[in-house]
Amino acid sequence: MKFINKTSLLALAISLTLANGSALAETSGYLSINDVKSEVEGKSSNKTLEVEIKTKGAIPVDGKSGAFGYAILTDNSNNVLVLVTHLPIDDSSYEHPTSGFHTHVLDLKEPTDACKSANFEVDLVNSAKNSAFDANYQWKVKGKEISVEKVPVTDLGDSGVEAVVSFTLQPVLDASKKPTNLCITVVDKA
Repeated sequence: MKFINKTSLLALAISLTLANGSALAETSGYLSINDVKSEVEGKSSNKTLEVEIKTKGAIPVDGKSGAFGYAILTDNSNNVLVLVTHLPIDDSSYEHPTSGFHTHVLDLKEPTDACKSANFEVDLVNSAKNSAFDANYQWKVKGKEISVEKVPVTDLGDSGVEAVVSFTLQPVLDASKKPTNLCITVVDKA
């Protein structure tokens, strides 16, 4: 079995996606990232992260634009903070009723055969074990900006922000319409 460094995998997947360019061509401007600001505040175990993402187009909040989001990558591909919408999948106690936006802290893995064309797959087993999976972080969307604040850095493995990406999400559902796999395709990186 060949060991793949997760940082190398992340860099390779993002580079291949952006070199291809096809993902950007398919999007409205809301998945094209213009600017990102991130800041860690506080001391010691009380440190929190704030992230503001500006996009080229208005971020849809009507819940009708499919499954997409923004990921703040920390600790390689572990402890990835996401601001995501994927109606009608209901996996959050804090999902906005109209837009479907909510937050998670997830782990990613190499795509399985179910997600062959994706860059990553959500590691559903390990993500579900994380106490921050169903977190109620403060977030907001306004026009071309989405932000999240007061995220405990301890929820992110005490790691700093390595990259911020936009992505699309393709769920693979079983017969009862529950996700068995969540396929992640990176669209843009800041």
